[in-house]
This record gives sequence, C-alpha cells and structure tokens, in this order.
Amino acid sequence: MADSENSRTLPAISRGNEKPEHGTCEGLPPIIDRRNLLSVATRLLRALIAETPQRKASGPTPVREMWPRWYEYHQEHMRVIRLREKLQAELLEEAGDLPVVMLPNVGKDGVVEVRSFADLNRMAPQLDADHLSQARAELRRRRKRWKEVDRRLGYSAIVAREQEMAERAGISGRVMWITRPSSLIEVTAKLHCLIVTHDASLKLVDAPWPELRTMLKDLIRILEKCGPKSCNGFAYPGKKAGVLGILNLAMQYQDAANKLGEGSSKPNQAPRRLLALHAMELYLNAFLLAKGVDHATIRGFRHDLGERVRIASEAGLVLRKRTMAHLATLSASNECHVISYAPELTSTLSQVNRVMATLDELSRKVRKVLRASS
Repeated sequence: MADSENSRTLPAISRGNEKPEHGTCEGLPPIIDRRNLLSVATRLLRALIAETPQRKASGPTPVREMWPRWYEYHQEHMRVIRLREKLQAELLEEAGDLPVVMLPNVGKDGVVEVRSFADLNRMAPQLDADHLSQARAELRRRRKRWKEVDRRLGYSAIVAREQEMAERAGISGRVMWITRPSSLIEVTAKLHCLIVTHDASLKLVDAPWPELRTMLKDLIRILEKCGPKSCNGFAYPGKKAGVLGILNLAMQYQDAANKLGEGSSKPNQAPRRLLALHAMELYLNAFLLAKGVDHATIRGFRHDLGERVRIASEAGLVLRKRTMAHLATLSASNECHVISYAPELTSTLSQVNRVMATLDELSRKVRKVLRASS
C-alpha cells in the first residue's frame, strides 16, 4: 500500500521522478510528508486561489473565497493562543499565584480551594471569625494583585480575543463545509480546513483521519500536476514581471499618493491611503522577488503586508521597529479591505500621515537594498 499511514514512517509524495505534462505550481518541496503536509497544502491553495478569477455575478460565496477568510481567522486564533500562553506565564510569575485561597481543616479532604467571596461566605459557618477574616483579607490581596498585573499585561483582553477568533474561525469553517464545491481546488480547501480544525497535529490514528490525510496528499499531487493554467483555464497576469518593473510600478503609486495630499486643505484621504497601501505591497513584492521568492508564493500572501515584511526582514530588509509594528498593524486590521469596502469603519484606521511615513521609509530602504544588489 503505497500511501498507507499504518507504518511508523509515513510514505512521502516524491516529485523528483514525475514528469507533469502541464507544469507545476512553484515553490513546492520535493517531498511531502506528515511534517509539511498542511503547510504545503496552504501554500498551494494560496497560489491557486490567487490565480482564480473573482466571481462577477451575484450569488452564494464560493468556497475559494471562503477559504482565505477562514485561514486568516485560524492564523489569528493561533497567534492569539501563543500570546495568551505567554502572558499567562508572565501573569502567574508576577502575581505570584492564582487569586485563590487554600482553607485548611475544612471539608472531608482537609483543604478547600476558594476562588470567590461567595464561596468563602458559604463556608463561613465552618470557620471561626479570625480564620474567616484572614481568608477574606488574603483573597482580597491576591485578587487585587492579579487584577493589577492583568490590567498592565492585557491578559483578559487577549483571552476575550482568543474566544472571539475561535468563534469566527469555527463559524467560517462550518459554513465552508456545508457549501458545495465547484472544483478540485475547492474540495482541497474544504479538506484542508477539516484536517486543520480537528487534526492539526496530524496524530489521530483512528479512521477516517489517516485516510483523510492520504486524500489531501492525493489532491495536492493532482493539483500540482494539472497546474493553475489547466485547472482554471487561464494564466495569471504578472507571472513574468521583473523586479525593476514592479519597483517602477510601486514608485508610480507612491507618486500618485503624494500628489493627492498636495495643494488641498482636505486631501483625498481614502484614495491616497489605498494608493499608499498598494505601493507598500509592490515595494515588498519587488524586494522579495529580488531575494528569490517566487511569484506564486508572493501572490499567495494576497494583501498581507505583515507576512511580506516578516519574510523580507528575514531576507535582510532592515526597518525601524515602529515601522515593522505599523506594517503588522495594517495587515492585522485589514486596512486595505476597510478602505476599499467598509466606509463605516474608516474611523478605526491609523493616521494617514503615519501611513505615508511608513511608505516613505519602506521605499527608501527597499530601493537602497536593490541598488546595492544590482
């Protein structure tokens, strides 16, 4: 059984001996196994969905448009979980302990854990006045300390954010599962969502999880063989664009954004902001392309400036910490989508002067690096 998962070592999908007739999607590793299955599927789906034309007619939202939104929610949920775990450890270390009081010589077990004044009041008949007063004072002290550290670290807010993102990802995933797919790409997207939601560590051994993982690998192999052109019937424009062409385009958008802010007491803030955001995206695309990142991978980032700048930073782009943080904020708050489609949310956007300052630094640093490398 070539693709059986019953053995200790998972068989891998090797692309070295295959000769696809239609070309392959760029950037996939030569071996696909349990360690990289989900990341490979994510990269492939991002590339193929980015190369799929958007629907023009009204109607139900297709799976290919649901999957990126669900995956954004999922990624944010995972990020918030890591942050919550980090803050929880810091909170426990600084607060000293949980805001609880241990009462000795109470109940059958001899020791009772009390978390609230209501619980303490219920146990009052079993305590003498001194012990009750000491317990209340100790609980009050611990809760006060806990709240002070919690307020400073923002732990409760992160817990609420974690619950919110879990709910959003869950609802988005369930809607996608019941939506009828119209292509192999959408079938793969649904299966990927199912496995990530219920078997993210890829360790479940009971049926049907090993079989579903094998099916996902089979779909990756099929999609890789057919390639985006034969799967979707068209070639994505811009695949042959060079670094200088993208850089020049970025400079044109930056110039247009600057001109919209000149000679007027009330500049056209929305168009100016949108042009600036697109210029940032193009500058980062030019840098990543110059560093060897392929077109398909870059397209898979969609409008995610945070992911672009993270990889660019690893590849040698040095920006101020404030600028890095602002680019991550622009991505996390979906400013590109808000400014394009949600005028009621424009009050939540960052100051346009800050956007232009970020664009200015990004353009200078990218052009400097590209000039040096050329």
